[in-house]
Amino acid sequence: MKDVDTSIEIDPRFDPVDGPVVATFVRYAVPSVLGMLAVTSAGIIDGIFIGNFVGSSALAAVNLAQPAWAAFAAIVFMLAVGGSVMCGQFLGQKDTDSASSIFTRTLICAVGTGAVITGAGLLFLDDLVRLLGATDAVESLVVGYMQIVLLFAPVFVAALTMDYFVRADGRPVLAAMALVAFAGSNIALNTLFVVYLDWGIVGAAWASALAEFAIFVILLSHWFHPRCSLRFTLSRGRWTDVLQAAWNGLSEFINELSVGLVVLFFNWVMITRQGVEGVAAYTIITYLMMIGLEVSYGISASLQPTVSRNLGVGKPERIHKFLLTAVCAAFSVGLLVSVLLLALPEQMIGLFLRPSEQATAVIALVFISYFWPTFLLNGTNITLASYFTALHRPLPSAAIAISRSLLLPGLGLVLLPLWLGDRGVYLAIPLAELLTLILAVFLVVKIKPLTAAATAIDKSTDF
Repeated sequence: MKDVDTSIEIDPRFDPVDGPVVATFVRYAVPSVLGMLAVTSAGIIDGIFIGNFVGSSALAAVNLAQPAWAAFAAIVFMLAVGGSVMCGQFLGQKDTDSASSIFTRTLICAVGTGAVITGAGLLFLDDLVRLLGATDAVESLVVGYMQIVLLFAPVFVAALTMDYFVRADGRPVLAAMALVAFAGSNIALNTLFVVYLDWGIVGAAWASALAEFAIFVILLSHWFHPRCSLRFTLSRGRWTDVLQAAWNGLSEFINELSVGLVVLFFNWVMITRQGVEGVAAYTIITYLMMIGLEVSYGISASLQPTVSRNLGVGKPERIHKFLLTAVCAAFSVGLLVSVLLLALPEQMIGLFLRPSEQATAVIALVFISYFWPTFLLNGTNITLASYFTALHRPLPSAAIAISRSLLLPGLGLVLLPLWLGDRGVYLAIPLAELLTLILAVFLVVKIKPLTAAATAIDKSTDF
């Protein structure tokens, strides 16, 4: 039998294994949601600064760069989420040696992957920008923005990976504080670079890049805190454990990569049908969608440490309760965002545009009138995909992820415009989310927590 370290310190009032379900969920979810909202607000603030102080062409340029960034983030999330779930299971078993080992290996692989992608992206940047569909009108804007984002990508990779492991190690508040600091720094730097120094879209890129250091520095302090259970070590485990972590994080990889591909498809369709104004309008929709999505990602992220720890000790009844709580929270958020969009669409769109750019505003208003049901459904689908990831069931999680973020939206974009014209473009994602929800509910009913927990516990003896 392997020796374990029993020095893990968790506030007993919010222990995922023994604490009250709702209170514990709130303890993990609220900081996670606040952190995700902080990151989202940073992106939205970028959009507000760019749209109001640079123009709709620059707004479109940011969205044209999004698929490349999503492909990079997909690999990071696959490693960070999969590794932190394994870490949480080991911490539930009080095996801090194995937890520390998977943390160290995951961080090394994530940063190494980020460095490789940075090098390749910068080397072939001109070809990449053309592949993304940039026209002559916006090509220089996309190049200037992506150069800086790619250059600082390894810092963001390290910070984001550490964020997931700090949360798994029982300090969700610190993880949220780091993301809030990132948002605050980004706003301040945007004000300096974009408004006062008039650096344009390049200033927004520098603001985001430099703000990433705030996350890294704050999270690094966790490893000097007495409650830290993780350390940098390679004393236990194998490098192949990272492959298993990546396999378990497959749905997150698919989610992020698929988002990038769907944005790419949408950009191609919109720039063909409605020009740069159409791409700018879609960019505004994606900014608005980010609000509900990031709250849902925050809720789903809170499932990973709570479910994985209960998985480690074999308590499927608590897993089911945490899932039900998370789904109710995600749907409530989606309902609130939908109501706001339907009640105040012009005010929401006006945040990102100068009053003179009415062509883009009109397209965005029509887009919202068809697109709003997406917000009711996507949070629940994201939560259910994350649930299966936390259960170490990557295939059902990946099935949900690929259905909602690539397969069904892609089919919708190809087929629906043939029958419905532009309305088919607007309806592609809402219909995809509806069909995905039907699939997700079927999988939840079919796959019981008891079976998943027993399977995971059996597999844990291999480490």
